[in-house]
Amino acid sequence: MATIRVSPSLPVVQFVLKAFPPRVSIDGGEEQTIPWGKTTDFSVTAGTHGFQIYFPYALPRRMGLAEMELSLQEDEAVELRYKPPWIRTRPGRLEVVS
Repeated sequence: MATIRVSPSLPVVQFVLKAFPPRVSIDGGEEQTIPWGKTTDFSVTAGTHGFQIYFPYALPRRMGLAEMELSLQEDEAVELRYKPPWIRTRPGRLEVVS
């Protein structure tokens, strides 16, 4: 198994977004809600996986959508950091933390 570790961070000035926790989908599977400001681990099989994160909002429905394709080896862990956009129509920022 491999691990995808996600850390969604929320700038203090965007505190109103705390009411809308991020949602994660791996390989187009069932969406899972994760908390802002806490690290969440997902166990996946080795191989290539599509990762998607956003937070639900009124309009647009999927605000701050960010996507990434990850290729993981057996027993490998990759850490991702997600930040929401300042402008509602822009994508969120998703980056691999080294």
